[in-house]
Amino acid sequence: MNALITGSLTLSLLHALIPSHWLPLVTIGQTERWSYRQLIFVTVVVGLAHTISTSLLGILVSLAGWQLAENYHDLSERAIPLLLLALGLWYLMQHIQHRHLHNHIDTKAVRQTRSFSALLLSLGLAMFLSPCLEIEAYFLSAGAQGWQAVALVVLIYNVITLSGMLVMVTLGRHGLRRVNAHWFEHNENLITSLTLIGLAILNFYIEF
Repeated sequence: MNALITGSLTLSLLHALIPSHWLPLVTIGQTERWSYRQLIFVTVVVGLAHTISTSLLGILVSLAGWQLAENYHDLSERAIPLLLLALGLWYLMQHIQHRHLHNHIDTKAVRQTRSFSALLLSLGLAMFLSPCLEIEAYFLSAGAQGWQAVALVVLIYNVITLSGMLVMVTLGRHGLRRVNAHWFEHNENLITSLTLIGLAILNFYIEF
């Protein structure tokens, strides 16, 4: 259970901090001259759209974990770290190929829509249709442990991701955006890859 909590916290925090989850909101908010209250409202709506879709997918994945635990308990102990490792290597390949898979929000496309409600709908839809896949390995593990574990992962992911996004847009609003985030954006797949590979290695030695 400790590995489940630690891994869920780590990936949730990582997703909240990467620029693609908050920098477009700050940029669009500045362009559209949103008030701070509007920016926070949009962040909450967009963040919830993202975490809810990820959680719904995770609940479906957890059903597979439950079936795995019912019939192949020994295999389930190896399947989760292997899945994390596979995802880590996949993101490493995306980094090598210079593809930015975390760009959930197409800032230029969204800016073409000017009304606040239309912008909110566009942003929310973009994030809802782009659930994060990395956390799903922990939903698979949680499903093997029961619905209380699934609920715990849902709670951790939603609270940490949304809270982190709110903190980052607040900092961005007050000048953090002046710092060049290009390096982080350019290397976010590498950072995600190393995090997943590290968690995979850790979980080979620590039981879920």
